[in-house]
Amino acid sequence: MVIFEFLKEFYTLFFVWLTCLTAIAVFRKTQLLSYRWFAVFIVFISILETIENYMAFRGINNHFFFNIIFALELTLLPLFFKYWLHLLKVKKIITVFLFTFPVLLLVNTIWIQGFYTLQTYTYVLGGSFVLLLSVAYLRELYTDEETHNIFRNPVFWFSIAYLIYFAVFVPYFGMLNYLVKNQLEFAKNYYLIIIDATICLYNILLTVGFLCMKVKTR
Repeated sequence: MVIFEFLKEFYTLFFVWLTCLTAIAVFRKTQLLSYRWFAVFIVFISILETIENYMAFRGINNHFFFNIIFALELTLLPLFFKYWLHLLKVKKIITVFLFTFPVLLLVNTIWIQGFYTLQTYTYVLGGSFVLLLSVAYLRELYTDEETHNIFRNPVFWFSIAYLIYFAVFVPYFGMLNYLVKNQLEFAKNYYLIIIDATICLYNILLTVGFLCMKVKTR
């Protein structure tokens, strides 16, 4: 009964696990290092998200755990895009971000929002940056004359996934402090309807991307 209630409460985990299992399945079928690294990354994040949701189900404050997950995501995702982006200026901006973002995380943790509350400031900053990197990759893909079928390109689907994900999450977390104080019921309903649906769509797009992977070498 407890398991049933857990699955009912966190139906989004079905799509998280679907992505995780797909990443595991394709890991051994691709030789491209960046794909293999990304698959391991998604599996690891999926495990952490499962733990985070279980903590919430048990009534444990999981804000600190969410902060750890997003810190890992928003630090490692720019590395993935840096591998695929070609514009030198963008690569340099990513390098600067990789040095400054951990410092901002530390400052926010020690002096501003703390470790046990949602670190919305740095989340909005990092999420906006990854969103822009997604747009940058899609733009390069669109302008590349050698591009043939973008729908068979795994990174195209990954970019679309993160574009949609952060396009929804960044504004929500940017307004979250205000909403919690003034529109708490709206914030809850928005999360249950829009945010959960976005998480499902995001994982579906990641899964499609993994299914598009082919055995390649570089």
